[in-house]
Amino acid sequence: MIPAILVKIALIIIMVRCVYVAVTEFNGFPKHWFDILFYLSVALVALSYYLQRFHRLF
Repeated sequence: MIPAILVKIALIIIMVRCVYVAVTEFNGFPKHWFDILFYLSVALVALSYYLQRFHRLF
């Protein structure tokens, strides 16, 4: 089984990368709305999973 700390680090990396790409896409021209919404959705799902799984560790 994968240690919880590795899963936590992976989820943080996923969230940061998705938000970074979404902001970069939003600032670009032309705007690719489907890609922006996709990356924001992945970040929200990762955040939701992170909060559900690790909220009791804080």
